Amino acid sequence: MKKIVATRSIPASNILNISIIFAYVIYGLITCNSVTVNAQVLGANYNHDPIYMDFEYIEKSGVGWVRTTPRILDFYFNNVDIETDKGLQNVIEAGKRGYKISFGFRWDFRRYNLDIPDPDSELERELFDLQHRILNMLSPYVNQFKLGNEPNLETKRADMFPGQDGVIPLVRFTERQLEQVVIPFFKDHPEIRSPQIFIGSFPRMFMPDEQAVPAVQELIRMAHENDHITGLAVHLHISKLEQIDESFEFVRSIMPDKPIIIPEFSLHRLYLEKREEKLGNSPEGMAFCAKYGRDPELLLYQWCGIANTYRMNPQEWQDLFYSRDWFPKNYLQVYREKYKQYGVILATFPLFQQSCPQNMTPTSPMWFINPVFSQKSLMIQEDGAFSPNLLVYDDYITWARETRDVDILK
Repeated sequence: MKKIVATRSIPASNILNISIIFAYVIYGLITCNSVTVNAQVLGANYNHDPIYMDFEYIEKSGVGWVRTTPRILDFYFNNVDIETDKGLQNVIEAGKRGYKISFGFRWDFRRYNLDIPDPDSELERELFDLQHRILNMLSPYVNQFKLGNEPNLETKRADMFPGQDGVIPLVRFTERQLEQVVIPFFKDHPEIRSPQIFIGSFPRMFMPDEQAVPAVQELIRMAHENDHITGLAVHLHISKLEQIDESFEFVRSIMPDKPIIIPEFSLHRLYLEKREEKLGNSPEGMAFCAKYGRDPELLLYQWCGIANTYRMNPQEWQDLFYSRDWFPKNYLQVYREKYKQYGVILATFPLFQQSCPQNMTPTSPMWFINPVFSQKSLMIQEDGAFSPNLLVYDDYITWARETRDVDILK
């Protein structure tokens, strides 16, 4: 194949909904629905798998920032030796190479079927001790620290609502993490520059049901009111572009002006909606099928399974999505403009694919469509390099290189 050069306690739910609407009105009057800032830096996201950091491709991408958020409960329950863990060592190596690091933990309580630990319980003490030990290793290299990752998905529902004492367990745990671990650690180590601290990251902020969750509202309010908190982290996995505005409008109704970071964003929800669509469902789709010899009755998820199993020509990959009337070309540019409008200082986007199922089904995830390099789904180039994902490559490289040297830590 030829090488491609790609150019506290919450009132009843009805009162909650009224307060949200009122906040929207006040936010609109104060800010005119925008918080314009000059920097929307783009970095590389390695999600919960820093073990896959590839510094050759990080350098190729032109980014200055790397984000990762390991599963701390995996470390705890699997007795991982943090001193030798390859993923954590990669974080240190990235810092030594001069990359800025956006770091946090995934507290997967729901995945482990755990309630939020009680204050001063044995589990809380041991988890906070583990967090302290990891901070001791990584803190010289960490520039942003996030107190969680998708807590509204990774926490049991009951722990996001007030208990009999009126306290929301997730909010209390987040406050204690900040007050018992993070602030004391950096106070005890004045030789280390304190990182920016963010609450979040919150996905699905365009959904009214998520907006009404008491823990979500209270944590965003904590980000707004607590002087130790730099701002809020939000995830934007969407099915339509309007959901970008809907998410920001909600967040900005509670936290009007502090910085926002976007550790994850994609069209994943859109791909899920369309995965059972026939390739030949339109004249453009029929032309695509004729060009590449594909069965017009083939469904999108089945075509993706072919790519994940046998590797595909990058041009066919691009042409398929460009033949869909629902696919927004150059969608990274849309995100970038929205980030400028709503006060985002950093966004990170995946460089590499992770899960790429070969035996695709109508319920399979579609995350593999997003990354900048499709090392599993697309043909290897003649020089052995991974093929770029032409849906995003040019816009990603341009954005990353234009913002690499912007200082958002002032």
